[in-house]
Amino acid sequence: MKAFIALTAILCASFCLSAAEPLPAPYTAVEIDRFVAAAGVAFPADYQSALVEDIAREVSLAFPSVIIVRQGEALPFGHAVLRISGTVIEFKPGNRAKRQLIGMGAGATVVETQVWFLDAATGQVLLSRAAKGITRSGIAGGDSQGAVDGLAKKIAKFCNASHLVESN
Repeated sequence: MKAFIALTAILCASFCLSAAEPLPAPYTAVEIDRFVAAAGVAFPADYQSALVEDIAREVSLAFPSVIIVRQGEALPFGHAVLRISGTVIEFKPGNRAKRQLIGMGAGATVVETQVWFLDAATGQVLLSRAAKGITRSGIAGGDSQGAVDGLAKKIAKFCNASHLVESN
């Protein structure tokens, strides 16, 4: 009976150790892909470009020593590269006049996405999150691009909270 218990304990311990995947080392470079629109979602090209640039800016601010590359650029040699990719699953362009006149969320621009954080070398998905950016009305009624900016800030926070990117 003692042998059976010992064998069971050894098997459990080895299974638990093998089932737990090691956390990836923090990445020293980040590749940002253009987010694609899901079927039936009209996400304008200027918003796609703005989203890539806003994510690049927010990641650079949060992690100043990290190398940023855009989709299609050569990946830096000798660096672990985190790829940020996503799909826009909802886009509402909003209405500036409604934001200025009514406020309280009326006329807000909404960009809702599914974001994937992948190891660029292996393609392994490290993290998947839903994220939404919403225009916040302000003194000038808010800017539609503010939804994209808010979304980019959330994506950078995911990198930080999950310790995916090397911090200084």
